[in-house]
Amino acid sequence: MSVGSLFNTSTSALRAAYTQLQTTGHNIANVNTPGYTRQEVVLSTARATATIGGFIGRGVDMAGVARRYDQFLTAEVISSTAAVAADRTRLEQIGRLERMLADTDNGIGVAIDDLTEAFSDLVNRPFDATARTVVISRANTLAERFRSLSLGFEQLGETVDARLAQSAQSLNASLSELASINDRIARSLGTGQPPNDLMDQRDYAVEKINKLLKTTSVANPDGTVNLYSASGHALVVGNAVARFSVSPDALDPSRMQLVLTTSGADVPIPAQMLGGGEIAGLLRFREQDLEAARARLGQLAVAIASAYNDQQSLGRTPSGAQGDPLFSIKAPSVTPSTLNSGSASFSASVADGSRVAASDYRILFNGTDYSVTRVSDATVTTVSGWPATVDGLAIDLGSGTPAAGDQFLVRAASGYASSFAVALSLPSRLATGYAMTPERGANNVGDIAAGSFAVTANDANLTAPVTITFDGAGTFSVSGTGTGNPTGIAYVAGMTLAFNGWSMTLGGTPEAGDTITVTPTLDPATDNRNARAMLGLADGKLVDGRRFTDAFAEMLADVGVRSQSASASVALSQRILLDAETSRSAVSGVNLDEEAARLMQYQQAYQAAAKLLATAQAVFEEILRTAG
Repeated sequence: MSVGSLFNTSTSALRAAYTQLQTTGHNIANVNTPGYTRQEVVLSTARATATIGGFIGRGVDMAGVARRYDQFLTAEVISSTAAVAADRTRLEQIGRLERMLADTDNGIGVAIDDLTEAFSDLVNRPFDATARTVVISRANTLAERFRSLSLGFEQLGETVDARLAQSAQSLNASLSELASINDRIARSLGTGQPPNDLMDQRDYAVEKINKLLKTTSVANPDGTVNLYSASGHALVVGNAVARFSVSPDALDPSRMQLVLTTSGADVPIPAQMLGGGEIAGLLRFREQDLEAARARLGQLAVAIASAYNDQQSLGRTPSGAQGDPLFSIKAPSVTPSTLNSGSASFSASVADGSRVAASDYRILFNGTDYSVTRVSDATVTTVSGWPATVDGLAIDLGSGTPAAGDQFLVRAASGYASSFAVALSLPSRLATGYAMTPERGANNVGDIAAGSFAVTANDANLTAPVTITFDGAGTFSVSGTGTGNPTGIAYVAGMTLAFNGWSMTLGGTPEAGDTITVTPTLDPATDNRNARAMLGLADGKLVDGRRFTDAFAEMLADVGVRSQSASASVALSQRILLDAETSRSAVSGVNLDEEAARLMQYQQAYQAAAKLLATAQAVFEEILRTAG
């Protein structure tokens, strides 16, 4: 082995050890740098020299500095990051929704109970002005609770829209950052070695983007990546970048939608196409959790308003006038999509408040047929003609002609609570009595009697006197305006008789000549029968088959279930992310203990290489002296 070879071997070892020290120091310096991947020097044995005595080594070659990188583990971390961001964001927003409903001492349930209690007092004292005033006061309190909670829901939706716009801006900045890194990587590869730190920045940029929006990345041979959304739209290709923005939804301008601008076209991106990320969590909360709560609240509001208003209209005030509505609530609004090309307009009203569903609706005209879709569960009703009644809503084509593809939004349940108010300002206008009263004949011999009398409709002949006369053959006749004067009706104890908008049951055993007359109530001010009917509304199944308080309790329970589900999703996705990060860290993370051990190893290698170089220098000097 020549002295030159000894010099080459020692200097290559010295360079290798020095580079390893530098790389280890770089690892230690970036131990807390987000997205950093541990680097190591790649060494290979230098080509040996062939001699008569065999091959003699010539030291070490450095192939480069490589990252300890596993693309599959990194992809798993990025995917899990998107899931955690979506679940955590949704849970955070549901928590705010829960806090709005947490005041059980001053909530809607308590206000419903207080109104029921006020009607209970009114039943006992229908003539008492104070009892009447308390009913109006409790009704106002209930209306204020509905409006306050509705306003809170509306503000929460506006906050989500504001965060959506902010997230879109952050997403654009991160996409531009990735495109810039792509450009720098492409230019750096001309050196023949991969730019490790830039590639770390590239992967970390992709991870940051997935916190906002789930994406799929495709690596290119030049080290750059192309990025695509979960829906397949190109986000970053080389240094070309798509842009995100928010704009009013075409079908519902009151809410913002995410819009992707790519290749010169604007593409609305619905929540179900996002896959994951903070934006997906925001949209899922707004479109599912918040909308469900708003719809349930509106369903309860319209059921209460319709039930009390209907019962008020069946009663009579102390002066004998028909009762006016107790509550007011706005009719459903029907708005056309801004993309419609036809001229049609629709209207809607509440036909049966007890059957109104907790949902809004979409009307679609496909060029031939109409369909009405319940937004809450995507149930589709095909409509053959207008007007039509769907879930207690009466919908009608007002004017104009639709074009194929035209859509309309029926904002029903989600809008009722915001307008819920008391329409009756004067306590004296509470209709506590009925217009008619049944009475037994003064000369009756049998024990025939009327029971369960109720006014069921405001018939034109409601106040017309009616007389029921029994004969000795087990039948009876009815006489009076609007009855048709039927005769020979078979009597059965417990039967129900209904004429002119009232009904009653008959019981007992009549004798020939016995009568029952239905005549106008002499003193409506002391009559409490309609007040009793309004008191009984609290126990009626008037909210799509549920009582008022039960419907409100179900709304609270639904939010609680959603919160528990979101919490469980966060716990699971965080666990998956932690496992993925742990696995990646085991391969790519910097361990200070290991790096410290390597420092000692490389320091010793450097010292040994320096000693070898000194030996080569001494040998060379000895050869020079000998030759001289």
